[in-house]
Amino acid sequence: MELLAPAGSPEALKAAVENGADAVYLGGRSFSARASAVNFDDAEMQAALDYCHVRGVKVYVTVNTLLNDSEIDRALHYLAQLYQWGADAVIVQDVGLAHAAGLMIPELELHASTQMTVQSAADIQAVEQLGFSRVVLARELSIDEISAIKRRTNLELEVFIHGAICICYSGQCLMSSLIGGRSGNRGQCAQPCRLPYKVHGLPNQQAGPYVLSPRDLKLIELLPELRTAGVSSLKIEGRLKRPDYVAVVVRTYRAALDGQPYSPADLETVFSRGFTTAYASGHPDPKFITYQKAQTDQHNNAAFTPGQILRRVRATMYAYGQIGEPLQLTLVDGDGYSASVESSIVLTEATAHPLTEDVVKEKLLRLGDEPLDIEELHVHLGDNTYLPVSELNRTRRCLVEEWKEARLASYKSRQLSSSQRVLPQVHTEKPSRMTKKPLLAVTAADMASAQAALEAGADLIYFSGAVFQRTPEYHLHELDAAWDLGQSYGVPVFAHIDRVMDDRQLGQLKKRLKSQSFDGLLVGSLGALQVLRDVSQAKPIHTDLWLNVFNHHTAQYLAEQGVSCVTASLELRLSQIGEIAERSGVPIGMVVHGPVESMVTKHCLLRDQGCQLQCQKVGTIELEDPKGFHFPVMFDRWCRMHILNSRELALLDKIDVVERAGVSLIRIEGRYKSPDWIRHWVGIYREALDQGPHEFQLGQEYTRGHYFRGVK
Repeated sequence: MELLAPAGSPEALKAAVENGADAVYLGGRSFSARASAVNFDDAEMQAALDYCHVRGVKVYVTVNTLLNDSEIDRALHYLAQLYQWGADAVIVQDVGLAHAAGLMIPELELHASTQMTVQSAADIQAVEQLGFSRVVLARELSIDEISAIKRRTNLELEVFIHGAICICYSGQCLMSSLIGGRSGNRGQCAQPCRLPYKVHGLPNQQAGPYVLSPRDLKLIELLPELRTAGVSSLKIEGRLKRPDYVAVVVRTYRAALDGQPYSPADLETVFSRGFTTAYASGHPDPKFITYQKAQTDQHNNAAFTPGQILRRVRATMYAYGQIGEPLQLTLVDGDGYSASVESSIVLTEATAHPLTEDVVKEKLLRLGDEPLDIEELHVHLGDNTYLPVSELNRTRRCLVEEWKEARLASYKSRQLSSSQRVLPQVHTEKPSRMTKKPLLAVTAADMASAQAALEAGADLIYFSGAVFQRTPEYHLHELDAAWDLGQSYGVPVFAHIDRVMDDRQLGQLKKRLKSQSFDGLLVGSLGALQVLRDVSQAKPIHTDLWLNVFNHHTAQYLAEQGVSCVTASLELRLSQIGEIAERSGVPIGMVVHGPVESMVTKHCLLRDQGCQLQCQKVGTIELEDPKGFHFPVMFDRWCRMHILNSRELALLDKIDVVERAGVSLIRIEGRYKSPDWIRHWVGIYREALDQGPHEFQLGQEYTRGHYFRGVK
């Protein structure tokens, strides 16, 4: 298994490599999900690549943020540069960038970021079609689940084994974005999960204020199980960490992987919030959350001592020479790379101090920090030969440089064969602006809510069913009745598929939907699209906002997969949504009103109090942050926790601006709300669409989101 280490700075890179990492991951100054790390400028990036490749270490570059249309071309140019500089792979989140890179730079190896929320074999099948060769799996998976996924794919699987954990499914968190405009999907997360919160409505006393702050992951005792599961790469989190952290953690895991003695206590000498195995064992670790402020929240200030350099390349060296001939040095390493050089002057007969074998070996093995471990040195010199020591040293240095060039040659000779490729365009009829009103869609959880939406004038129902109830056994049990009701109003009813679904859940859902009536699907993940596409047959498929459509390339790719309408990301400005609508040709939808989920987590507040299905019995639960804002919390039937934003979205007075942007569908989020609430707001938006913008006072309880301000 590969040991993959973080490198947030050149110093951390050296610490990772010298302490035994097989590969490192690092970011440039743009498009990196750890924008606050030191990161690498172009010259530093090229130097880092050479440094690692000489030592036999692979380099994966993070280009793992969501990109808007103004950034895609620049990002593609950067990817082409990375390939030519020698990057072994790039780690990507944005579907549009991955799709474009596969067409424009097919030579470049792509790894799917954990930000893509890949947590099922269905998800992996979907990203494989995008050209990925490796997937960084979601941290929420157990080792058994990883093993089951590996049995269904040939792609390499990478898993996190140590370091900080996001409590939210990665790529699905909007909390930092909604609170302060700093998007985790854009590398600017402000980590609101690490703040203290008061919890209102808990049935028992709160264990501590840090209810969203997980301990750090530590799976060093589970490495054999991960190997058996088929994991290819073991990833250490920490691009924001100091070199001493990287050194200690990498060295400790290196020893464990190699079957050498190691001390788990060493991991406690550097930054941590305490440790957890999270979900690896198949059941939640009861010590997953810190609850109290960690005592080691500040970096350990102990001096960093490099210790023994572990990353050296094994090689054999040969020295030949006779009087009247130059000294010939040859180096052959264990990977098959070789180099040969000659001295610039010939050997002469010694008048004093001839070259002995011991002298030659002592000088040739004086390699200092060079990344070589000479296991064998063969010296064959004639009798009584002489060469100045300065020339012997110079020739040795030339040999090492020639050897480095030989190891780098395959990277330095890379050429792009696809520079003239042009991205194909999707030939879809563009929605005409200002000639057709957008459809008014409503998410509804039950029959009463669906009826309220229909009576108030909804054009489309996304029926999500009893997601936030434990009974009955099947959450879409009312779908047929909702469809019948929609038929009576002449309004289509779509089955709304949740964004986090494992393979078992998707399989069961596919089987059920085959015998049910519906007019289309709203899917929340690439895996759901992959599995349920044939169930829809000729029925339309819409994608939910959780697929993070941030540019027209993503919209076009989804259209190629049979999607007929995509929901734009909540983090886009309205002008950017209009550009996607204009350039992609596929109808674009957007959420305009109602509660917005800021997080979905596998962790449950109530579970830590001893699960007795309190989620079905307690009243409203809210988190209160240090500024006094309240965030409603809901619990779904799969024991996931959903945290809603403190303020609800409202664009009632901006409907005319939305129409001018070319949006084909606007949506009211009603699945968390009562039928009366739905009837009220759907009626008002119906009136606004039919008669023009509605007078509306945007109070403290409402927000326009990022549609007019954007995100960092």
